[in-house]
Amino acid sequence: MCLFKHKITFFVLLTILLVGSAVPAYAADTPTRKEEVVYGILNLQGDVENVYVVNIFNGGKITDYGNYTEIRNLTTSEKLNQNGDLITIDTAADKLYYQGTLESKELPWKIAIQYKLDGKEISGAKLAGQSGALQIAISVTPNAKVNRSFYDNYALQISLQLDSKRSENIKADDASLAEAGGNKQLTYTVLPGKGADISLTADVQDFKMEPITLNGIQLVFGMSVDDEDLTGQLSQLAAAIRELDDGAGELLDGADLLADGMDQYLEGLKAYTDGLAELEAGASGLDAGTSNLSNGLADLSGQNKTLLSGAQALQQAAFDAVNAQLAAMNSELGLPVLTPQNYSNVLSDFPDLADVKAQLDGAVQFTAGLKSYTDGVAQLNTGAVDLVQGSSRLKSSATTIAATANDLYRGGEELQFALLALRDGLDSYQVGTKTLRAQTANMDKEMDEKINEMIESILGKGDPVISFISDKNTNISAVQFVLKTQTIERQETVTQVEEKAGLSFWQKLMRLFGF
Repeated sequence: MCLFKHKITFFVLLTILLVGSAVPAYAADTPTRKEEVVYGILNLQGDVENVYVVNIFNGGKITDYGNYTEIRNLTTSEKLNQNGDLITIDTAADKLYYQGTLESKELPWKIAIQYKLDGKEISGAKLAGQSGALQIAISVTPNAKVNRSFYDNYALQISLQLDSKRSENIKADDASLAEAGGNKQLTYTVLPGKGADISLTADVQDFKMEPITLNGIQLVFGMSVDDEDLTGQLSQLAAAIRELDDGAGELLDGADLLADGMDQYLEGLKAYTDGLAELEAGASGLDAGTSNLSNGLADLSGQNKTLLSGAQALQQAAFDAVNAQLAAMNSELGLPVLTPQNYSNVLSDFPDLADVKAQLDGAVQFTAGLKSYTDGVAQLNTGAVDLVQGSSRLKSSATTIAATANDLYRGGEELQFALLALRDGLDSYQVGTKTLRAQTANMDKEMDEKINEMIESILGKGDPVISFISDKNTNISAVQFVLKTQTIERQETVTQVEEKAGLSFWQKLMRLFGF
């Protein structure tokens, strides 16, 4: 809102205050419900010179508390009664506004303002009428002498106005810039519980500047966050991850059994080759046995496609689960959908996702190991066929059957190696699922805490409104802070205006508060 509108609003408000009518009274001994508007007058360096409060009540019998050096009725000519820190009045006005000058000059924020011209520090008073490269730095920190609740729950809006004709090349990071009546208005927002270090620069000539204003209010947004729906979905995701981990454990147990069976199978092949010396005597039995073996391996080989399809489906499920998790928890990373072809390159740039990469490595290694297994089964089946053919010629060619047996054994060793790789891959995969399970077990609670922290960082801690003036004032509807510095302009100009204008009390009051 521009300064002209502020002037009109304040003038109309003061007019209304003088024509109020009576309303029912409050109990005399109970602090009356009110609003407080705290006006802080700062010097050009941000130090507090005076603190005034305008207290706003409905009419009737009013009881209020505050340590004031001076009080003024701004609404009527009725007398305010002051006894120590107790202020009372019985007014017929609908609304009563009274001003008090506080004994204390402490505000919730420590404000420090520094000016530099052409790189050299300069006081604000000496800056008027100067030209050059200007830098203004504003620091906002908590004041330990004031109840921390105000700093933690009130946002601070800082506004500066630079004359567009006197200021060029304005640079102000994190500021909202607007054109207002030939001025560039710069506005900064300091969230509750946060300090600020503001810096702006401009090239100026014949410099002057209206007061810097700082308005402190409690933020209220009509913002609704359905955290129950979000955390409910995260709970479902965590449950799915638990099932995935359980399934990985069962798959690892199956691989262990398969590896044990393969060890026994290789032991049998070893015994078979060691017994070739008795081959001729048992040629007939061997022929029948190798035929059965070939049939069994053919059946086993027939399952290769189904087994490999299941492994690929498991691998795809692992990628789908990880992609769903990353989409829900880390959407700001901007990651592409992970696939077996791209996940390694994508996740290598994110060390924090090393566990996720390890999980996916396990899934890929599992599929690759299973592929080696099915290839080994197929090779073993081929060897079994050769064995059957050799057994039919066993009596005439013992050397040939021995060589075939050795080939079969080597094929078994390859199959065993593939099974060991499969087992290691499944072990790594389960390590990844266990890590994922552990890290997502309390994901819903952690997300709820993060949402609350985010809302608190914007709106403050949500503490109830308390009086800035006195702890005895326990019925406060709102507190607002309006702080302003002095104007930077040549002193002779101010003197001439005051000499020409015989200001009334109301004009002086409006000038005091910057209207």
